[in-house]
Amino acid sequence: MPLIDWLLALLTILIWGLNFLVSKVGISELPPLFFGFCRFVFVFFPAIFFIPKPKTSWSRLLVYGLTINFFQFGFMLSALGFGLAAGVTSLLLQVQVFFTILISALYFHEKVPKHSVFAFVVAACGIALIITMANTNTALPIAGLICIILAALSWATGNITIKIMRDVNMVSLVVWGGLVSVPAFGLASFFLEGPELITQSLQHLTWRGTLAFLYGSVMSTLVGYVIWGRLLSTRPVSLIAPLTLLVPIIGLVSNAWVFNEALTFWQWIGVAIVMLALVINTLWPKFVQTLFAQKNAHP
Repeated sequence: MPLIDWLLALLTILIWGLNFLVSKVGISELPPLFFGFCRFVFVFFPAIFFIPKPKTSWSRLLVYGLTINFFQFGFMLSALGFGLAAGVTSLLLQVQVFFTILISALYFHEKVPKHSVFAFVVAACGIALIITMANTNTALPIAGLICIILAALSWATGNITIKIMRDVNMVSLVVWGGLVSVPAFGLASFFLEGPELITQSLQHLTWRGTLAFLYGSVMSTLVGYVIWGRLLSTRPVSLIAPLTLLVPIIGLVSNAWVFNEALTFWQWIGVAIVMLALVINTLWPKFVQTLFAQKNAHP
């Protein structure tokens, strides 16, 4: 793969990894749901006037907009709002991989690979360590944990929706998904957070909060998806997909550095175990394939 494509892939991973840090800055000035509304407004407008509707039904577009855009980001931002550490949020969101496999098995009657079952058990052990080995300073809020698990489940459901739509244009899907998520975030924010809180937050909004939702709109969503979609369509998925394992690492390191989100020793062990589970699930088939290829080449 050319050097420029490696650099673009790493740039996208860096953008996505830092998104959790930036989101935490954003919700310190704006209510979580209203922050989500601002983020997707700038994804939706003015791009919808220049990008054609994706070739899919309105019902599937509705499901995508609700699952990937509204519920995933709504629950994720709410988890941060409840005080869940941004680094831990970036890691636990990745359990969407296992939810995707489970839902795919139920919906498409696909057989779950044995290595995925093993990886899921390993990840569950790691998450249990992260939750149970906390001290007073590193305790994880139950509401935040519930929200991030629901966010991962929503992401997985959206992944299945994308799989059903098959060869849909991802840029069009992301932009037009805003037709659903923008009013959903607006209504949810109005009724759950209230117009008074929204007004107060806008009155005290600084350049940091403004840059935060613009980063989520332009960099994380539009730039990230455009680059990633191009790479997936032109380069081997086996080379590109494993790079997403770097997202929670960047999230953990950047937030530990900026926000001093210290974890206990055993919580870091739990983080390492979850990362190991993600590596097993992503890279084990390729490892086995390479091993058998070497055996066949040297009888």
